Amino acid sequence: MPRIPEETKLERQERLLRALRAAPGGMTEAELADELGLKRRTVNNYLRELEVSGRIYREGTFWFFDPESRANQLHRLEVSPEQAMTLYLATRLLVKQNDKRNEAAESALYKLADALVGEMNVGEEIRQAARELAERPGDRSYSQVFQAVVRGYLYRRAVWMRYKPRGQRPFEVTVRPYLIEPSAIGFTTYVIGRGDPPGALRTYKLERILEARLTGDSYSIPADFPGLEILRHAWSIIHGEELVEVVLRFHPAVVDRVLETRWHPSEERYEDPDRPGYLIWRAQVADTTDMLPWIRGWGSEVEVLAPPDLREYLAGEAARLARLYGAPHSADDGEDGLYNLLFGE
Repeated sequence: MPRIPEETKLERQERLLRALRAAPGGMTEAELADELGLKRRTVNNYLRELEVSGRIYREGTFWFFDPESRANQLHRLEVSPEQAMTLYLATRLLVKQNDKRNEAAESALYKLADALVGEMNVGEEIRQAARELAERPGDRSYSQVFQAVVRGYLYRRAVWMRYKPRGQRPFEVTVRPYLIEPSAIGFTTYVIGRGDPPGALRTYKLERILEARLTGDSYSIPADFPGLEILRHAWSIIHGEELVEVVLRFHPAVVDRVLETRWHPSEERYEDPDRPGYLIWRAQVADTTDMLPWIRGWGSEVEVLAPPDLREYLAGEAARLARLYGAPHSADDGEDGLYNLLFGE
């Protein structure tokens, strides 16, 4: 059986301590194993170690957190109601973003919940978010990749990877991480950095990294690397210096919904001078690839006016959909379009 990394062990022990802290009546070994989603043998080993360190004690079959132990003293975090709600919303986004179990994130959420003080009742909601994250399916390979990439970025150490692009064969690459960025599209996370080979800036999807490990090669992020500014013109994660102007025409049925949100920093919105009630939306983006799911989501309530290749692509896709569903003809379905089917009230 492979040895559990020391960092994972410490994170699990933190979760065990928090479970006991939240249970003043104590918990049995079996209850802890069920709560943490771990084997009883593993939990038993952790309990013994924490007992020796004086952080917990046992009475019969029940284990208790020792609040008097100096090792258990917590730093408290004073926040305003608005700040507390901001932290809660951030944890909700974190949980929605992760489709796999992330024990490091769980531990961080429990620490945050324990540190919050005042009259804001968000601590339990944050604990609930951590428990929800714990219910995600485990993926040990992804956890190891995540740990290696994060530590490479934080400690400025190059990371060796075995990477498999979609539809291609795996290859080996050494990456110097410059930025780690989540994407709402597909619940994914990316690392942007210098890849060798080819010795140039590249973007790698964490879910496509088969293996990763830290190397002894240190690096510095170049002074001319723009940081988050590199994504200013990206729709989500695909960046570049050349920009594409995207022009869309929205049906009156969804104009209010479009105007509720600012979708991109460069966007412009105004009424269509040729078709009253319709909205023209335009933006300058680095690439339209990761924009496609958003455009598709509006269904027949949006028309691509530019660029021509994007319009042609979606026209071909619409024709294929018509053949797939055996549609005898196209029609203006108004509020019965795909977007309202999915998101309408």
